[in-house]
Amino acid sequence: MNKKLTYSIQQVADMTGLSKQVIRKWEDRYGIITPERLENGYRIYNQAEVSLLQKIVVLTEAGHSIKQAAMLAVQEPEEQEEIIDVPVDRFGYFLYALEDAGKLADEKKILHLLEQAHHQFGIDISIQQIILPFLQRIGQLWCDKEWGEYQEAVSSQTIRDFLANVRRRFYVPDHAPLVLGSCLPNERHEIPLQILLVQCLLRGYRTLMLGPSPAPTAIESTVRLANPAIVLLSATTGEAWADGGKSLLTLDAFAKTVPHVKFFIGGTGTKEYLKNIELERIQEAHSLNEVFSY
Repeated sequence: MNKKLTYSIQQVADMTGLSKQVIRKWEDRYGIITPERLENGYRIYNQAEVSLLQKIVVLTEAGHSIKQAAMLAVQEPEEQEEIIDVPVDRFGYFLYALEDAGKLADEKKILHLLEQAHHQFGIDISIQQIILPFLQRIGQLWCDKEWGEYQEAVSSQTIRDFLANVRRRFYVPDHAPLVLGSCLPNERHEIPLQILLVQCLLRGYRTLMLGPSPAPTAIESTVRLANPAIVLLSATTGEAWADGGKSLLTLDAFAKTVPHVKFFIGGTGTKEYLKNIELERIQEAHSLNEVFSY
């Protein structure tokens, strides 16, 4: 896991919202980055180069020329996985527009705004600065009874579909290690897991997602057939623990039969529930940094 992360040009295009042609043009004409070349001639990019391109995209959208943006972007040191300082009003526009579209349960408008944000900021920044805050806002509006069930359902479902579609379109080599994501049995809230799987794609992993509330046997058979390197289990609501943790203990016993696969569980309330459950193989984790540090 300590191997230096690199990305293909298609992955960089997905992360920045730039086309592959534009990325090559910026390299050749402006000398913005100089990616390493593999023996077959394919470009590979490191995290610092991806972050630099993301900053330049933001600066050009703020009105700077590409040349000016390139000069400004390198004035500050690049940090791995840095969240670019985009003006708050740029994110605020999308949040207000998404809330307006959600109020009308306008699925097409919500999807259009999510796609637009993806192209402008890249998927990682869109998740952190737009999708997660919008999800929190949806929950607040639902709790305050300002939104009805239909508005909440349409907005959440559209986000889920958008994230699933991003995963389908994202290119990762067939030989890349696989991360399997699955809710626990009885757990139907899959958006947190969809987000984690998109972030796994950005780290160079293939991903596979089981549907909501799968049977324990479905998780086990998928592990045996797909042979993932990592299994991420999610428990966001109390329904996942309605059986007192029996399903999780069954999966923990199964995990001992596949010692080459790493199993993790996370989600709201997991810490509290796990106080009364002793697991041998399944590790508790609440961020990808924790997962990839094992």
